[in-house]
Order: sequence, then C-alpha cells, then structure tokens
Amino acid sequence: MPVRRIAVAPQVLEFASDDPVAEGALAALYHAAPLSTAVPTLRYGLRRASGGTGYVATSPDRPPFGPASLGDAWAYLEWRATEDVLNAPADGGVFLHAGGVEIGSRLALIVGDSGAGKSTLVAHLMQRGHRMLGDDLVRFATADARFSAVGRSLKLDPNSLSSMPLIARTCSSATVGTLLAAGCWYVSPAAIRRTWQAPAGRPRAVLLLDAASRQGPGRLERSSDGEAAVYVTQKVLTAADGAAARKDVTVRLLDGLADVTAYRARGGDPAAVAEALEREAAA
Repeated sequence: MPVRRIAVAPQVLEFASDDPVAEGALAALYHAAPLSTAVPTLRYGLRRASGGTGYVATSPDRPPFGPASLGDAWAYLEWRATEDVLNAPADGGVFLHAGGVEIGSRLALIVGDSGAGKSTLVAHLMQRGHRMLGDDLVRFATADARFSAVGRSLKLDPNSLSSMPLIARTCSSATVGTLLAAGCWYVSPAAIRRTWQAPAGRPRAVLLLDAASRQGPGRLERSSDGEAAVYVTQKVLTAADGAAARKDVTVRLLDGLADVTAYRARGGDPAAVAEALEREAAA
C-alpha cells in the first residue's frame, strides 16, 4: 500500500491508500509539505470498500467513514486532517486563518472571512512570481513573533481560474498536486512554482478583504493600522491553554504587527488588487 509521510510541525502525518486514484487525491492536500521518514503521529487512510463499491476513510481515534464516493471520503479526510493539525500547533505557536505573500522582500498578510477571496488573490500573486506563506492558514511563532508557511494546497473556486491561465493549465493537465473535489480545485503551491515558500518573517502590510466590497475597479485604500492588527488577533484558530497564555499570544501578535501598514481591498478584479499591492510594496 503506497504511504506518504509529511511533516507539519510538530506532527508527522501519514497518508496511505490501496488505490492509485485515491493516492493522488491524498497527495493533493499536503503535496507541498516536506516528506518525512519519522514515525508518524497521525495516520489517515483511503481505501476501496469491500466489493469495490466506494471508498472508506480512516483517521485517528474515529470510526471509519464510508463507504462513500471518493470525493466525499476525501473531503472527510481533508476536514479531519486539518482539524488535527489545528488542534496540535507547532511548539510555541498558533495557526491563523489568513493568507500571506512575499512581495519583493516584504511580507503581506491577507485577512478576511471565508469567501472573501484570500485564496484567489494569493493565487494571482503566485502567478505573478511571488512566494507565499499560505492562502488560508499561516503559522505564528510566539517565541520570535514571526509568521511562517504551511505546506497546504490552495483551495480555489473553479470560476476564478478563468483569470489565471497558468494555474488553469496546471489543473486541466492533472498535474500532480492538483485535485477537483467538492466543487473546488485543490492546487499545491509546489505545482505552480518549485520555490513556493516565502521565508518566515514579520509582515510590513496587512490587507483586509471583504466580500461585500467587490464593486468597481480593483484598488487599495489605506485603513487603520490598529484596526487591522486587532482584526488579525481575532483570526487565531488554535487556542492557547489558559487565559494568561491567550493574552501572551495576543501581545506577541500585536508585537509582530507593530510595523505594518494596513490597506483595504476594493473592487471585483483580484488581478488589479494584486497589481496594486505590488505597487504599494515597491513604494
């Protein structure tokens, strides 16, 4: 049975499958994360059900899921693996619901609610040659107040691919690390560019996305730096243990955002917003 072990600190995730199609689906989730030979701490499986009718998904400390379609079984594992990673953050750190991109030598943190367009904007910036921390999940280390990358795939609305021909070709050619599942494309950043990972650091800009502001031409407007910093602190996904620890995370986050300039994205053209963010980073 093919087995893939990847490192998502402090965990080692193992994905195993007895089916070539399912194996490719599993690889799409953490295709960009580094491979590991260490003993796995979390094990996931996706195998054919008895009689070949559907698939069964297995995950730690839970009953098997299925038989179900490949898409449903894979979506279940995607949900469980993400939940397990979030519940065991890296030592001395937390995960944030945010995106991050390096433009030139400057990091920009991209925050917004689900559906606001973080993944689409990150994909546009990657297509323009920039490296990323993530499109929906970034790691924050409280020890040095620095943000770092998570090797997870981008989750893209298929409708957004019409404005990204490079990524659309990657998906349509079934490049390793891409998968159409549950009405969205999972696209590994490593399938787009080999050197996808931006180095850890502190952001110089925070971009606020709002799904309700997608009217008119794509542009940036200056926003309140303090408001943006507080908004970022509300995007912590992994709770620190105890009130004192949670307060320390908030303080360290605010420290890591001390030098940011905040912007709010306007308009319905993510390519124009990406270009505007490039201009601001170069200024």
